[in-house]
Amino acid sequence: MISAKKIYLAVAGGLVAAGVVLAGIGFIASDFDPAVFTTQIDMRDDTIVLGGVEVDDPTGLPLIEQLAGIGEVDTSGITASEAPAAPEAPTAP
Repeated sequence: MISAKKIYLAVAGGLVAAGVVLAGIGFIASDFDPAVFTTQIDMRDDTIVLGGVEVDDPTGLPLIEQLAGIGEVDTSGITASEAPAAPEAPTAP
């Protein structure tokens, strides 16, 4: 019987190999342009750069659209409450 560790390593190795093959295919399909490896998602100014090209409207890209929908969490209105007073130290007998 094959152990779970061997199955895990085989699946992980297969996924890594598939990722390397797909990255290589993308690199070849782009006529060996290294810009395909640059991706930048900056939600502060709504800039999305894929492959060196700025994407104007990310609604057609499923994962990017979900990331854009997350947005930022505004913490400017949150203030810390006043710290409670420290307890009195016990007196020595």
